[in-house]
Amino acid sequence: MTQSPDDHLKALWQGQEKETPTMTAIAVRALARNYVENMRGRIWLAFTFGVFEVLLFGLQAWRAPNGFMRAGDVIMMAGGVWMIWRIIAKRPGRLPPPEASIATLIDFHRAELERQPTNASWMAVTAAPIFAGMLVVVVGMQKARPNMSLANVAPFLSLIIVWWIWAFVLQKRQAKRRAEQIAEMDQLRRG
Repeated sequence: MTQSPDDHLKALWQGQEKETPTMTAIAVRALARNYVENMRGRIWLAFTFGVFEVLLFGLQAWRAPNGFMRAGDVIMMAGGVWMIWRIIAKRPGRLPPPEASIATLIDFHRAELERQPTNASWMAVTAAPIFAGMLVVVVGMQKARPNMSLANVAPFLSLIIVWWIWAFVLQKRQAKRRAEQIAEMDQLRRG
């Protein structure tokens, strides 16, 4: 008995070797280069924001009506410098030379992914001095205007809470994406 043409094609299709997609060295280099350039862009943006923040809080400290507000602005200036230092410390390294193997490029990219901050504690330690300074400024505002009610600072405190929630959600999403990218690099390394 002969097979029908559909059975013959099905058998041929099922008998084929599975393709194992692999990336070329050029593709892995492009992936790593794009990631490094993206991180450097983010670091420059954070640096620019941090410098602006330090200058702004310096101006605010100069004009502060009382010692509490001045102290809060100085704390926020120090927090800005601290934030800049922490972010710059995470800057990516140089790409391996053009003649580097695929394995070297994969290892480099994986190491860069692992170096990036992925947890809420890193974020909290980085941003905490700025928020501590903000709270000191709020105390200074209350000292400058003793009859000020909580309604006057409620929008400010609400924004702080919204920022922390937003940053936590964003950090969790980035951590998940980074874990997926690391798993992809591991899979590529195994070949």
